[in-house]
Amino acid sequence: MGCALLACGPVLPAQAQNASADMVGRAVAPIEIRTVIVTAFEIGEDVGDRAGEYQAWAAVMPEVLPFPAGFRHLRYDPARKALLLSTGIGTNRAAASTMALALDARFDLSHAYWLVAAIAGVNPEVASVGSAAWIGDVVDTDYGYAVDPREAPAGWTTGMFPRDRKTPYEAPRGDARYNLFPLNKGLRDWAFALTSGIKIPDTSALREIRSAYRHQPAAQKPPFVLKGAEASGQTFWHGKLLNDHVDKWVAYWTDGGERFAMTAMEDSGVAGALAMAGRLGRVDPERLLVLRTGSNYSAPPPGIGAADSLVAESSGLSALQASLDTAFLIGMPVVEAIDKDWDRYRGTLPGTSQSRPGK
Repeated sequence: MGCALLACGPVLPAQAQNASADMVGRAVAPIEIRTVIVTAFEIGEDVGDRAGEYQAWAAVMPEVLPFPAGFRHLRYDPARKALLLSTGIGTNRAAASTMALALDARFDLSHAYWLVAAIAGVNPEVASVGSAAWIGDVVDTDYGYAVDPREAPAGWTTGMFPRDRKTPYEAPRGDARYNLFPLNKGLRDWAFALTSGIKIPDTSALREIRSAYRHQPAAQKPPFVLKGAEASGQTFWHGKLLNDHVDKWVAYWTDGGERFAMTAMEDSGVAGALAMAGRLGRVDPERLLVLRTGSNYSAPPPGIGAADSLVAESSGLSALQASLDTAFLIGMPVVEAIDKDWDRYRGTLPGTSQSRPGK
């Protein structure tokens, strides 16, 4: 998701300009990468201060690599052959950053797995703050038609409706290529099975946040690992009416498949960029995994207005740190499993019988 209303921009420390200069400007064999960890934002430095999504991963990736086409330098772990990318917030920056890395001649990404490990808004009808969802379908919420709901026809519950349709959620569904980004569910299910037994720490802050959602049993659960769908768009939205719309929007595009669990701001951009780079043989888009962890609810508890609840994100009780910790806790075992069994997973996707030798 975005920065949870934090003001965080690109940070380019001096060492990023000098580190690994031998990798730039001269012909060297590209480094074969096993895993790319994709994050959206960092608040300050790579390590040692208030953390964003990048920091926990940066702490275990010792090398800093310049990335002039991106919004932040890369980190690299030569032991695991893993790269760390910070895309910047939003689908446009995520798409641009992902494509820039996919086309970077320093790296052989043809067999790399891409793991989005980032925070999100969590649907209180499905899960709780601090929980981690392995995503099966990413649904774009931006592309379509919209009118102000105050000008919508009587009976409409939203002003948003699919392009080339006349009413919200109109059947039959049209061309889904702009809105639906299905991920490899066999690979996703493997990651879920690998991590579903991990106990996510509960905290007093999480318990207090949950307690306000007294009429939503899923929102009251201690944090857990689940499977679900993600809504992806440029806007950090919040509120019951929007939550109801997005729930229906996701069901519409997925033909009633997995429930809308998380809302975030980058992954339709990431998935779209990988699909295009895949046509060039630079990456295998089937190797994309998306892990989203709940840093806030996507709708307020009873008795609190949507606007008040949204602006309180930056000043009230926060699940930000817990969700950051969860992304690393649940994501790292997947990175380690891919590295440990690389001779197998280089050519065959885990959880599937798909042999994908690449180039």
